[in-house]
Amino acid sequence: MKFFSILTLFIVLALSSCTFRAPKPKPLLSERQMVELLTEMHLIEASLQQTQIRDDNFGQTRLYTTALYNALFERFGLTQESFEANLFYRTHRSRDIEQIYTKVADNLQLLVEQNQENEPIF
Repeated sequence: MKFFSILTLFIVLALSSCTFRAPKPKPLLSERQMVELLTEMHLIEASLQQTQIRDDNFGQTRLYTTALYNALFERFGLTQESFEANLFYRTHRSRDIEQIYTKVADNLQLLVEQNQENEPIF
């Protein structure tokens, strides 16, 4: 009997999760804007990783990180919360996020190729 109850609960949860639709965030970034934003975020993260390898000052790195992200979000007219809402929305639309991250990866690969013979990009 307990098994039947658990199985029924699992089926109900599975079916209800299939119909969940993430609410549209305001502002809703276009796919192009999400690609640009996420590409820049990955570049920031790579730069910060290099900074942390050279410096052991975690406090300053954290302040610097916050400033970089705030400036990036401001440029796109976002807050941390509205960025998270956009990412949540796109993540629940699996084709959208897959296409976006494919383009982000392509952008990053292109940057690497363009700078391969020059100085490092970060």
